[in-house]
Amino acid sequence: QASLLKNDETKALAPASLQKELNNLLKFNPDFAEAHYLSYLNSLRVQDVFSSTHSLLHYFDRLILTGAESKSNGDEGYGRSLRYAALNLAALHCRFGHYQQAELALQEAIRIAQESNDHVCLQHCLSWLYILEQKISDSCVLLEHSVNKSLHFGLP
Repeated sequence: QASLLKNDETKALAPASLQKELNNLLKFNPDFAEAHYLSYLNSLRVQDVFSSTHSLLHYFDRLILTGAESKSNGDEGYGRSLRYAALNLAALHCRFGHYQQAELALQEAIRIAQESNDHVCLQHCLSWLYILEQKISDSCVLLEHSVNKSLHFGLP
């Protein structure tokens, strides 16, 4: 269903049917991170900001709590989940037009990514900063600071 929602939404289950199935799954296994992610995608599809935010946060919480992230990324552990959670939260807020909240979440993602020397995450953050600069005018200083940091770290 996640693949269908990403690639061809018309072939996926109807939003209400899919959410009912997901609620049944989560009732018996509330720590099933992938079900929370699918619920996030389903909520985005119907433009439900509360449910999509709730599901996104639960998805990353479950990744951290179950240790699934640390098993796949060696010593990085939950730090990767935290910075990508903040980045995804910024993207979610931007999608719904909450630009100030998006900027705050993006600043947090940048701080965590800089501490971890995650250049890929920093590049994603920089592209979201550019998008946000188009939406709000006072983020220009933050963008200039991020570009300077990118140059310092040798990022393209």
